[in-house]
Amino acid sequence: MGKKSKKNVKSSSTKSSSSSSNNNPPPQNSIPRTQAPAAPGRKAIIRGLVSRKDLNGLEVTIQNALDNGRIAVEVVFGRDTIAERREVVAIKRENLETRWNCIGGIEAGSDMKHWGMTEEECPICMDVVMNIGLNKNAAYLECCGKSICEKCFVQTQFTKQKDVCPLCRADISDGSETAAIKRIRARAERGDANAMYNLGGYYDTGRPSIPKDQAMARVWFLRAAEKGESRGAYNLACSYRDGEGGAVDKAQAAKYFRMAGERGHIQGVTCYGLALMSGEGIKRDIVEGKKWLKKGADAGDELAVQQLQMHEMMASFGGMGMGNGNISCSSSPGMMSFSMG
Repeated sequence: MGKKSKKNVKSSSTKSSSSSSNNNPPPQNSIPRTQAPAAPGRKAIIRGLVSRKDLNGLEVTIQNALDNGRIAVEVVFGRDTIAERREVVAIKRENLETRWNCIGGIEAGSDMKHWGMTEEECPICMDVVMNIGLNKNAAYLECCGKSICEKCFVQTQFTKQKDVCPLCRADISDGSETAAIKRIRARAERGDANAMYNLGGYYDTGRPSIPKDQAMARVWFLRAAEKGESRGAYNLACSYRDGEGGAVDKAQAAKYFRMAGERGHIQGVTCYGLALMSGEGIKRDIVEGKKWLKKGADAGDELAVQQLQMHEMMASFGGMGMGNGNISCSSSPGMMSFSMG
């Protein structure tokens, strides 16, 4: 599960800055400043719906903006299985957590190596390649933290062993969300970093069976980060940056963005570069900041590419005698300012 890719428990991990609870829709002005524009074809995660709670947490593809101000998105259920079906629904903008894409048509988060995720063969059929972390072509088994392909999972539901995990043989007869979170919590308390990250994600957004508690989310993201989970470190950094679950602490945000980046998290790399460029929570260093942004851009992060291009444009203005181009970067996508002095 990720934030900010906040916020992908999904590998997503652009984290919402809303402080509302119990799955109430966040206010209009709570759209995270790290979000990408709601452009057609872009991926997004649905958050905070009340009437369609079954859609919360699902990845969707944006189709177009409607006249009533809502966004039409396509939802795919049972992807790549015999039960696959598609539905187009209209969602309010504040209930969509949009993602920055990667260049070359690759979705942000799809480069598993840079996101602390992997591509693995299904351990049952040994035929389907699963994208672990994004849960694409994969069914996540909360009891053991492993995954099998969705096709094999569907097939197991028509056997006498449908109530037993096909990998660890645990009893999974209770398929409720409450039971699933209980299994994840048990693994988290045993020290499983992935489970810690997922549990933090549940607390961060809130679910019908678990109240929204961003202070507790911060606790579990910290534990996950200390265990080496890059997404946990990134979400923790976002929490400190945005003041979710506690006080704003830009120094801690910069620390954990760097930790996430050093562990291969693309957005962590970019956000640490932005912190260096702006001097938020860390001594300002334009040269070093550009190096980190270039790492993010080379890995395919759209925001890093955009910020580097903006920096070069501002620098060229200074070279034309228009001033010293004192650039001040912001963590907001597309937001850079400079003074002519």
